[in-house]
Amino acid sequence: MCCNGVLFHGVRLQAADSARELAALGLKVKRRKNERHVLQPCPAHQGSQCAIYSRRPERCRVFECRLLKAMDSGETTEAAALEKTQQARRRVARVRELFHRAGETRENKAFITRYETLLTEPLDPSPAAASLRTELKAAMQDLEDLLKKDFRVEPALFPFCSVEISFPQK
Repeated sequence: MCCNGVLFHGVRLQAADSARELAALGLKVKRRKNERHVLQPCPAHQGSQCAIYSRRPERCRVFECRLLKAMDSGETTEAAALEKTQQARRRVARVRELFHRAGETRENKAFITRYETLLTEPLDPSPAAASLRTELKAAMQDLEDLLKKDFRVEPALFPFCSVEISFPQK
């Protein structure tokens, strides 16, 4: 989920990363606030593998999600980690289904971008659209709660991979 746009919307490049080389490898490099980022979902993420593994950005090399850290430290078992991953995948599938039902089919965009697009005015005032937005908000919040609890790392420990997602109240 760190590469497919679910966990993060971008990866900040480090001094050792060559934006030109990464762009030549097919990654989308953008500048934001004088920093370069690779946008997620990563085009090198293909079939649950990294197509540029040996040349991936530095932050991709060092990132370990909270669940992997818990498994490595013995705080959780592999079986429990796999179950938690399956639970996350089910929540991701639910959000994807709601995106599709709402007409948001841009798989090349991060989840938060897709979500925010659907909640940007003008909103369809119909009861069906309002009901779908309510379902989507709940499903996205459930997913975000799980990601925050079991996958995202504490900003103090890994500041470049933290994400704060705000959920519009509309």
